[in-house]
Amino acid sequence: MTSYTVRDWVNVGLFGALWGAIELTLGSALHTAFPPLTNTFLTGVVMSSIGVTIALTGKLFVPKVGSVLWIGVITALLKLLGIGGVKIGPIIAIMVQSTLIEMALLILPASHWAFVIAGALAVGWNLPHMLIMPQILLGKSAGEAYGKVVQQGSQWLGLDPSVAFLILGVLLSLQLLIGAVGGWGAWGLGGAVEYRLGRPPT
Repeated sequence: MTSYTVRDWVNVGLFGALWGAIELTLGSALHTAFPPLTNTFLTGVVMSSIGVTIALTGKLFVPKVGSVLWIGVITALLKLLGIGGVKIGPIIAIMVQSTLIEMALLILPASHWAFVIAGALAVGWNLPHMLIMPQILLGKSAGEAYGKVVQQGSQWLGLDPSVAFLILGVLLSLQLLIGAVGGWGAWGLGGAVEYRLGRPPT
């Protein structure tokens, strides 16, 4: 981390604060406005897609190893200040998504496709999160967690619960697509900023 400049840390702080502010405001509003959808597909995907776009845009401002992970850490710390007490599930999701983005951008050469894949992986984590976290945090069995996700997905998609694998496949596909769009949008936004600042395109 010795290669980080003061400007880099300021930018990391700004993007972490922005993501955290969105979590504390829009996230709380969505959970209040749509109680039946709390911690399910719609709210999770909306918040994840916004957060991923912010984090990836931050990566363009601080194109150094670990920058997205630090943005996630700041976001998670701010999330601790949320009204209604500490909710460990969203904090874990933020950290896992930040890690997935960081890993993808370490492995893949820098390009808009790397951002697309990173965004897809991060938002796509929502489905595994919905299946795993109830077991870890609430002590539910794998069958209970699976059944709840399928039931919620069937209601949201208007499909019969008997086609469980189709429901899960559609949910995952939608998440991957939305995340990919977020990654593409972050790359385009970063390019526009570089152009305005007179920098050569990445």
